[in-house]
Amino acid sequence: MKIYTEIEIQASDKQVWNLLTDFASFPHWNLFIRQISGLLSEGAQLTVHFQPPGRDIVTFQPTVITVEPNRKLRWLWHFLIPGLFDVEHSFIIEPLASDGLRLRVRFIQQESFQGLLVPLLARRLNIDVRQGFEAMNQTLKTKAERIELGTGDWGLGIGDS
Repeated sequence: MKIYTEIEIQASDKQVWNLLTDFASFPHWNLFIRQISGLLSEGAQLTVHFQPPGRDIVTFQPTVITVEPNRKLRWLWHFLIPGLFDVEHSFIIEPLASDGLRLRVRFIQQESFQGLLVPLLARRLNIDVRQGFEAMNQTLKTKAERIELGTGDWGLGIGDS
């Protein structure tokens, strides 16, 4: 099972990457992935706290499998043992042609699920995770575009005024 979302953002790949990897700022703007801690390096283990819309916070500890600055971040997580419920998450930033003065990127957020438990969880995952991805993508877009335009990045999430 795979969930795929994308959004175009009028900002540089560097700006989007900087926001995406500034884990300390997540509690202020990211209503889906509430917090991430750990080193951003291949083989490192992260602690990720996410909150699907209308649900409790869930914590898991994936292993980083790809870090390509300004392009891609991927991690892999296994519930208990590999093959029971495996989740691979990707953030991909694809530069697009600029429209004159402004740079544009396509931001892709996707997740692949494999394992014995997937059929039991598929319906709920497709609703909760997709809604969370779409909300995060939209907030990331708004925040990146405001910064890129120099109009600030406030008023976008919890704790901002």
